[in-house]
Amino acid sequence: MTEPRDIRSLIGDDVDPAELERLRHVHDLLVAAGPPPELSPALQSPPRVGGAARPRTFSWFGSPRLAAGIVLAAAVAAAFFGIGFLAGHTSSGGFQARHTVAMHGTRNAPDARASIEVGSADASGNIPMLVHVNGLPKLAARSYYELYLTRHGRPVITCGTFNGGDRVSFRLSIPFKLKGYDGWVVTRERIRTRHPGPVVLTTFV
Repeated sequence: MTEPRDIRSLIGDDVDPAELERLRHVHDLLVAAGPPPELSPALQSPPRVGGAARPRTFSWFGSPRLAAGIVLAAAVAAAFFGIGFLAGHTSSGGFQARHTVAMHGTRNAPDARASIEVGSADASGNIPMLVHVNGLPKLAARSYYELYLTRHGRPVITCGTFNGGDRVSFRLSIPFKLKGYDGWVVTRERIRTRHPGPVVLTTFV
C-alpha cells in the first residue's frame, strides 16, 4: 500500500502557514472519505433516444372542452347571423317579391284593402303570389272570394279563391305570364250563381 504524500510536497514551501493548515485539513478529509463509489450500470451507457413524443396541445382558450364550446358558440352565432341576413333581404316570411300591386275597396266593400306580392316564375313557368287582405268580412258557407286578372277592366282569368276576415294572408300561383292583362279585381261569389259576382276590390281608380 502506498503511503500518502505530505501536503507540502504537493503545493511547495511558499505558502502562508495558515493557508497551509487549511489545505492540510481539506486534504485529510478527502483522504478519509475514500474513493467515489462505482458508477451504476444503468448510467454506464447513454440514454436511448427515439420513439414518438406526444405533443402537448396548446389552446388560446385553456382546456380543450372550453375551446370546443367557444367554437360551437361561434358556429351558432354565424348561423343566426346568416338567418337574420336572409330574413332582412326577403319579404313576408321569406317570400321574394319582384313587385307589389295595391288594391282598394269598391262601394261593395269600401273599407277593404289588399296587396299582391308577385314573385318570379319558376322553371315550369308558375308565378307565385302572396296576397294580403284587410277588411273583407268572412263569408258564410257556399260563398267565397275570387281573385281575377282583368283585360280592358273586365275579369277574364281566375287566379284562385279564398275566404275573408279582418286580416288574411295566403299564397296563390298562376301558370301563365301577366303580359296582356291590365289589372286585378276580387269578386264575391256564391256557388250555383252567375259568375263573376260583384267586385269588392280592384286596382283601378
